Amino acid sequence: MKILEIIIGLTSGGAERFVVDLCNQFTKEGHSVTLLTLKDLKYENYGFYLNDIHKEVRVESLGLRKFGPTIFFKLFKVINNKQVDIVHMHLASVPFFCVLPLIFHRKARYFVTSHNQAESERGNIRFLIKKILFKFKRFELIGISDQNSTSLLNVFGKRAIATIYNGRELLKETDKFFEVKKIFDNYRKTGVSNIFVSVCRCQPQKNIPRLVRCFNKVISKYPDTLLLIIGGGYDNEIGILAKKSACSGIIFLGLKHNVVDFFKCADFFTLSSDYEGMPITLIEALSVGCIPVGTPVSGFNDIIKDEVNGFVAHDFGDDSYIKAIENAINNKQKINKDLLISTYKEKLSIESCANSYIKLFELSKYSKQV
Repeated sequence: MKILEIIIGLTSGGAERFVVDLCNQFTKEGHSVTLLTLKDLKYENYGFYLNDIHKEVRVESLGLRKFGPTIFFKLFKVINNKQVDIVHMHLASVPFFCVLPLIFHRKARYFVTSHNQAESERGNIRFLIKKILFKFKRFELIGISDQNSTSLLNVFGKRAIATIYNGRELLKETDKFFEVKKIFDNYRKTGVSNIFVSVCRCQPQKNIPRLVRCFNKVISKYPDTLLLIIGGGYDNEIGILAKKSACSGIIFLGLKHNVVDFFKCADFFTLSSDYEGMPITLIEALSVGCIPVGTPVSGFNDIIKDEVNGFVAHDFGDDSYIKAIENAINNKQKINKDLLISTYKEKLSIESCANSYIKLFELSKYSKQV
């Protein structure tokens, strides 16, 4: 099967990490895969995952540094010239930019994976165009968790063709593992008993102010607790204020390629988001037995059962999130880490995920174009 995967760029986000893993797995299973990015991979952080792509995946880019009217014609030309069976789009803006091939090039089958709650897309022309295209069956939507698929139905008025949980390739320690372990050992020698890791870009949906506010209070009550924040984008107003208000027990580490080493050494993974689709960081944490603690966002709510394989806040208020964190600190011995790893293997491996996509691509009723 010939597959074209389209995404804006390869920045250090969950959707981008997922697309790279999916392309690699498709290639391993013998499919011909082209990964097309809209943004210039040499610009800013848009090539963060470039070196993680399998050598047999064809990587192409429109080379854009900003979006303009020419993007519509460039995408049409690229897709029209490629003899692919599947065009698989990621992130909310991509179907809008692909409006011309979606209308005029009907030789391929088109799918869009929704990486966030559909409610977050409302309120602009891109959403309106996407909704019209979906209504007239120009593409099919794929949800990445049960809650995510429900949001698609609520917002677009039509069910997703399938719900396929995100997957992640099996994580392995990097050559920096012992360096990271030494850092964690030094923390523990100072009396630290509970180390949390949060991996997130500084974006509004991640609600970094909540993360800092709540951990400030938790650390004042449990001074043997430490929060390490991994991710980029903290030079904006939200990030600068978060850093200024954070207590000494909250440490900002910046971007890291070796997040697996941190998950393997930490006690807990935590997220404070207002909405998600299916967090890749959650999958990564589960795969190495790092206990999840978070807000009741899509994906997290689908996979994590409170006090069974993690700890979930009852709602999005600060008090509920703090209670979940404190419950984790006081009851971490209740969690069987082998259960976390088995959850990953049974539901969230990239092999299982890729197989589900291939079956959908091959068997979908949408293969008969309208």
